[in-house]
Amino acid sequence: MHEFHSAIVQKDRLLPGIHGLRGVAALAVVLFHLNHLAGITPPVFFEFIGRDFGYSVHLFFIISAFSLCYSTGSRTDQPKWLSEYFLKRFFRIAPLFYFMIVFEITRQIVSAGKVITDFNSIILEMTFTFGFVQFSDFIWGGWTVGVEMIFYAIFPVLVLTIRTCRSALVLLVISIIICYAIRSSLHLQYIALTPQSKWDWSYFAPASNMCFFAMGIFAYHMSLQYKELNHINNRINRIIQFLAIVIIGGLIFLNIAKYLFGDGRLDIVIWGLGLMALCISQSVSPSLFIANQLFEYLGERSFSIYLLHPVVITFSKVYLVEIYGGLLPHLGTNAFFVCAILTIALVMIFAEFTYTLIEVPGISFGRKLITKMRFA
Repeated sequence: MHEFHSAIVQKDRLLPGIHGLRGVAALAVVLFHLNHLAGITPPVFFEFIGRDFGYSVHLFFIISAFSLCYSTGSRTDQPKWLSEYFLKRFFRIAPLFYFMIVFEITRQIVSAGKVITDFNSIILEMTFTFGFVQFSDFIWGGWTVGVEMIFYAIFPVLVLTIRTCRSALVLLVISIIICYAIRSSLHLQYIALTPQSKWDWSYFAPASNMCFFAMGIFAYHMSLQYKELNHINNRINRIIQFLAIVIIGGLIFLNIAKYLFGDGRLDIVIWGLGLMALCISQSVSPSLFIANQLFEYLGERSFSIYLLHPVVITFSKVYLVEIYGGLLPHLGTNAFFVCAILTIALVMIFAEFTYTLIEVPGISFGRKLITKMRFA
């Protein structure tokens, strides 16, 4: 296995398969929004890009919980671990997110001559509490950060109480049932609205998405248990890989999700279980298809990619549509992939700047504060 040097994850804590999955999720969400934000259609055989790739945000949630368990679970007996945990989380998220807030406010002033977003929404955004208020978020794609931050707040309780694979399974089952009920209730409220809003809050609400973090916690404990059982490790991992392939393959190529779609979105739950199996497999036995230089590079910059790509696609939409239209007579809908390459290249240019100038310095500053606190 090659060695990847990460500025975000400490060398002894890096899991190549999990880091690579971040890259897969980042790439998938860019392709998804290229279709939906720019209206650029992929070939019929690849229609799953616009239908299914949006679920990669749930993969981010699962990976996030898995990674937190992996990085924090063994340190809860150390002094000041809780303070270090919150400092680390804040400086991982806040610097780039605050930059995006400044960018969006500046964009509003330039385009409209004033700040359009109300003051309360700005305060909610700055304090990461916008997840508690429906559609108060004004950062493009930033709703997931609101969900993440709420999970970060409750994670210390979970890491102290969920210590075994069995307790993680209990948490997973209960969370799926509760989230399904909440999602169903919120969806029925959405249907009853007059006039009906553009977006269905049942999909974006933090309470509807907590089960995916439970999947990440369960995936971590499962992988931990299998690593300890070396004599059956390969056989179990092959079974998990098979389950992941069957579930995800069925969702993508057979579109079985259409039979599961309903008020509580059982289709999303099944997607989550398939992605959870994929995480377990990649943590125990990383595949070169995922744990490679390309996806690990994308995974390293996945936060920048995620927050920047809607902005890049929106501002370059006119040009992308023109390129797509010009290539359509020659390539047909395969022109989508030319636009995808151009979009990814453009996103990566900006992501490299924010990663280098904002993300890494922010993380380094947080680590310095933690070091000073340890020796204070």
